[in-house]
Amino acid sequence: MSFARRDLLQRHYTVHGRDQNQDPIPAANGMIPKSAGRTPIACSNCAKTKTKCDKKFPCSRCAGRNLRCTLRPTRRSTKNAQRMGVPPEGAVAIPPYTDQLGPQGVMGEQAPTTSPPQQQQILKPASPKEGMATISKDDMPPPLNLPVVDGPPPQVFEHPTSGPTPVLNDMSPPMQTPSAFVHQTPVASFDLREESEQSSPRFMLDWSQMHMPIAFDGMVQPSMIMQQGMPYETGVIPVGANGEPLLPIMSDGTGPLITPIESPKLDRSFHDLKVGSSATSYHPQRSMSVVSTPERFEEVSAIVAAQDAWTAFRCTPTIPSASCPKTARLNLELLESTLRNHEGWSTWSPQWEEADFAGADHLTVMQLHESTRDKLLAITQSFLHKALETHRDTSSRHTPPDSHSPGSHSATNFVLLPPARVLEFFLRSYTNSFERYYPLTSRGILDANELMHCYNDRAASLLVLMMMAQGAMNIPSKEARLLTGGLNEACRISLFDLIERNVIMSGDAIVMHSALLFIVQAAWSGDKWQMDIAMGQRGMYFAMLRHSGSLDYRSQQQQQAPEQRPNTDQLWSDWIHNESKSRLVYSWVMVDQDISLFHDTQPLFSVTEFAAPLPDADRLWHAKSAGEWSAIFEQVHEFSGGYSSVGSGARPLSLRDLFRHFLDDEMVSMGIEMTPLQMRLLLHPLQSLVCQYSQLLSCFSDSASKRSASPRSMTASSTRTRLEEVQSLLGRWFDLAERYLKANPVCPMMQTNLVIFHLISLNAVTNLPEIERLARRENIDGTYQQLVWMHKRCIADVEEAVFHCGQVFRLIRSMPRGIRPPWWAAAIYRVGLILWTDSLLRKDNLTPNSNGIFPVAGPTFAIDALPADHPLIVRYLTKREGVPCVSKHDGSQMPIDQAYPMLQHCIEVIDEGAASRFSDGIRNKLDRLSRG
Repeated sequence: MSFARRDLLQRHYTVHGRDQNQDPIPAANGMIPKSAGRTPIACSNCAKTKTKCDKKFPCSRCAGRNLRCTLRPTRRSTKNAQRMGVPPEGAVAIPPYTDQLGPQGVMGEQAPTTSPPQQQQILKPASPKEGMATISKDDMPPPLNLPVVDGPPPQVFEHPTSGPTPVLNDMSPPMQTPSAFVHQTPVASFDLREESEQSSPRFMLDWSQMHMPIAFDGMVQPSMIMQQGMPYETGVIPVGANGEPLLPIMSDGTGPLITPIESPKLDRSFHDLKVGSSATSYHPQRSMSVVSTPERFEEVSAIVAAQDAWTAFRCTPTIPSASCPKTARLNLELLESTLRNHEGWSTWSPQWEEADFAGADHLTVMQLHESTRDKLLAITQSFLHKALETHRDTSSRHTPPDSHSPGSHSATNFVLLPPARVLEFFLRSYTNSFERYYPLTSRGILDANELMHCYNDRAASLLVLMMMAQGAMNIPSKEARLLTGGLNEACRISLFDLIERNVIMSGDAIVMHSALLFIVQAAWSGDKWQMDIAMGQRGMYFAMLRHSGSLDYRSQQQQQAPEQRPNTDQLWSDWIHNESKSRLVYSWVMVDQDISLFHDTQPLFSVTEFAAPLPDADRLWHAKSAGEWSAIFEQVHEFSGGYSSVGSGARPLSLRDLFRHFLDDEMVSMGIEMTPLQMRLLLHPLQSLVCQYSQLLSCFSDSASKRSASPRSMTASSTRTRLEEVQSLLGRWFDLAERYLKANPVCPMMQTNLVIFHLISLNAVTNLPEIERLARRENIDGTYQQLVWMHKRCIADVEEAVFHCGQVFRLIRSMPRGIRPPWWAAAIYRVGLILWTDSLLRKDNLTPNSNGIFPVAGPTFAIDALPADHPLIVRYLTKREGVPCVSKHDGSQMPIDQAYPMLQHCIEVIDEGAASRFSDGIRNKLDRLSRG
């Protein structure tokens, strides 16, 4: 670890230089040079000419005159130069050579250069007339202390800074151009006086002698900072895969030294989060440019190549999973590459608007403390190191040559997290998207500082990193995608390792919260391998949840004497503890519901398992004080006779009991008021019933219905009757939803509930796996009779299916693009395929009259612009009258009898939302199908 200024090293020592007893650690063992307070002396050239020297290396005078700057030893010691981390006497400061470097490129791509196999070359400037002179290794002065590496001698570049000289090793690809300004410019014409004046000797921190805080011992190893087997010598720093030093240069713009007692609130709008770009004057192209069109940019080819091997959303010809390139190690290398781009993250800002998040933030995000970010950085380094070690044996043949891999690494490099403002932005994005559908943060405040300092360090770090990755997942930015993919893989490995080392952690709330975030991110990541892992590991985490006893009911009420009853603060704290357990359990239920719905599989949970109380009202969960919580509790759980409900232990019903009342049609008569979250959970058992009977109905053959059956035998007609009973239950749920919306404003959770309701209803009248087989043209001979038979097998009730498809379109497009659920593109995919299948025969059913005009069976109406109770919708469902259309972005209408234009319309709807890897994959599939 290097420090650009001496005061930064001293600040770091002041903040972190304490042991577990909070006693200062002696400034010894190489942490702070003994000569740090000694005034350096002038260089040899300035001393000979009696000229004032700024005592830098190289000094301004030597750099400006292109002279060889050499340091003189002090009178008291001849090793001070080595202790201060600067080259000894005789070392030559050579400006960089840039003619061989390629043009400005994007992050992760390397400019191809070649190196002579038998000669290690050092490039140094000559006079402007002589151009560039090349000297061999034998002509170079020995004090450069070049490390010995295996393989062909690499090419070495010296940088015009006072810090250590980076040396390329044989595992590193050629370096990128340090600046577009210096490309094809004679080095001798550079004026490096400004750069020299701003630089100072780098002070090195000896990690092997560094005392780490509690729980950090052994976390940072030398192998995590530089490659094993590479000697560490003063003045020489090995570089990483992209040519940057393994030990980073710390930014000068650090935060305050004193950490505030209370976390300040992050009260800024999204367009105020831009960070200044003053640091890009010397290395402008190394900063990650903001994509002008955030929805479209070049994706990693390995991710795109595996889209045809997805285990769901298979409307195009599939390929075997074994032929897909592996992406786990690639995601880690891309994460490592983007985290090393410090200049880029300092200027990164999202292409986002306040309207994308529907105005105000859902939760308040507290600003990150400097100590929190430091601790998170250290643990992130260990997570990345362990993940790369796990994938070290992965063969490089699985990665295609054009997959933007930054190269192979035998050990991870030291990386830095993005600036605090960027991390806070990702947390804001997380609260505005994920927390609206899985409300797990209490008191309306997300404080990562409290998480990092009040819980297990590794578990809390996993949770905070997964929160940031989830927030970055919703940002249409290439850098955010690389961050999400890499963090998801690194945290997955450390999460599993944490549970494997201590099985008790399988029941820990923080660990299960982190696992929940991983499953959601991986399931909708758009990365084939992460999606498969999510489908496989969700059963493991479901089993952990069952075995921990979280699904069972446990009475929390204890009889106490009046003088021993806890106060309101204690009651509030206990309620938050119990409520957080309920919300975590039922968040897993919603994850089970979402994954099962879009993969056309049976949910893994059964409604009879859920004896734990349902989550209570969100007003109670977001109360910011005990007094506010007490007042709201009296309103939500009102007792008759004027008795106070606070302290009574009143909790909502369990999902099992709530479903029993729903089946008996007692919800209205008993006055049971449900929250949007409870209504969402009530759809889980209904979805299980629809999936069960639909799968059973698809197993009957057409000839079986003609045979005589005994009264007690199961037939297709009896199964269809059971399915119609479930459809009536869905209608009862929709009546309760309309009753709720008449008394309460619409919210994102309620909009999502309605989308899921319409998708479940679609599963009752359509068969999406059969539709996908039709789209793939499997066992299709192309005859009209077979197409009619397939249409009947795919869509049982056309008008009902068209109605539900239009409502899904309407609800998805009414949501702000930044707060949609992670599976919103999958919903568009399903309704698009259903309308495409219907349109294959709909046009053939209409024949023109003698005048060439197609008859109109009723008024034309937009199925995606009218609510469910509109008279035209009701007339279409009851009397089958009307011509359904869809609304285009420009306000025009398009009939739904056009097959491939309908798919193009779905693509346009997907383009209206925020792009992600998953939505891009869905878009690519629909685009390929629309092209025939």
